[in-house]
Amino acid sequence: SNLIVSGSFDEHVKLWDVRSGDCVSTLPAHSDPVTGVDFNRDGTCVVSGSHDGLVRIWDTATSECLKTIYAEGNPPVSHVRFSPNGKFVLAGTLDASLRLWNIGSDGKCSKTYRGHANSSFCCFAAFNVANPNCRTIAAGSEDGRVRLFDVQDKRVRQELAGHTDAVLAVDASREREFVATGGMEKDRTVRFWAPAA
Repeated sequence: SNLIVSGSFDEHVKLWDVRSGDCVSTLPAHSDPVTGVDFNRDGTCVVSGSHDGLVRIWDTATSECLKTIYAEGNPPVSHVRFSPNGKFVLAGTLDASLRLWNIGSDGKCSKTYRGHANSSFCCFAAFNVANPNCRTIAAGSEDGRVRLFDVQDKRVRQELAGHTDAVLAVDASREREFVATGGMEKDRTVRFWAPAA
């Protein structure tokens, strides 16, 4: 679509029209800084996460909050991302956990992934699903490594070592098995990985 979504320290989520550069919608989304936002595949919904511990799903057409999700203990949310099929939301929290939420009618946490370090920074994660026989979640970690969690059985399939500081940025290609990562200030590198199947 022609929209970009942003989250900010002023606790709002904004939708922007890329053609005009105008803000077309402002959502008073959270009570603490917004740490992550993402569109679903068809652009009809936005997910936002915040240090207030809440994950919210928004209708882009009406700006209505469709669902609010939070983990037990309400840990601050460090990032959020829709699954490629739009049926789940992946949320990273500052208790070193990644939670996969079923956003259907029950809104239950389907799986929890642990094994990476994340208690201070917004370390992102991405679905690495180009190979249908080896679907993983690539997660940045404050120890300078990237963990690849098996989506189904939750175990760490592989660790990617090479950064010398916290790995904050992670993204994966949808077409081929390819992961890009970015390290924090002592590292200052972007690395490209072809993980083993």
